[in-house]
Amino acid sequence: MTSTDPHGGAHRHDHADDDPMHNPDVAHEHSDIDIATVLKAAVGLFLTVVVCAVIVRGVFALFASQAAAREPKLSTLARPTGQLPPAPRLVLREPAALATFRAEETQALDSYGWVNQIGGVTHIPIAEAKKLLAERGLPTRAGGAGDASEGTHRPAYGEASGGQTIK
Repeated sequence: MTSTDPHGGAHRHDHADDDPMHNPDVAHEHSDIDIATVLKAAVGLFLTVVVCAVIVRGVFALFASQAAAREPKLSTLARPTGQLPPAPRLVLREPAALATFRAEETQALDSYGWVNQIGGVTHIPIAEAKKLLAERGLPTRAGGAGDASEGTHRPAYGEASGGQTIK
């Protein structure tokens, strides 16, 4: 059985007569939606989003420039970036720094080297220095000690730590 819809199109209803929910008098109205109006609304929404994005970007740029203006100015005496501060500096790896320091000390104590090459001053290993000191003794002045009353031979006068006067 063939029926004609209100818009002039013919279509076949296989189960339309059996379906209690089917109403042959109700059909799609082609005049319900206006495509031009929907497209205009979509374009308007897109333009609104673009304008808002431009405004937000401008506000952020304004805030960034204001923040940069409030930053404190660096002194002309400030150290350039990358230059280390003067010693002493904070030690970050203390065990490694101590091991390096002790290795340098040990190397200086156990080797020969120049202290002042122009002046002819050298350093010798500590063990060698102890042997020479034991053989030759401590160096003394050529004129002797000078006045016999100087040094530890002179009696002490004053107060002892206990508050008693020394005679």
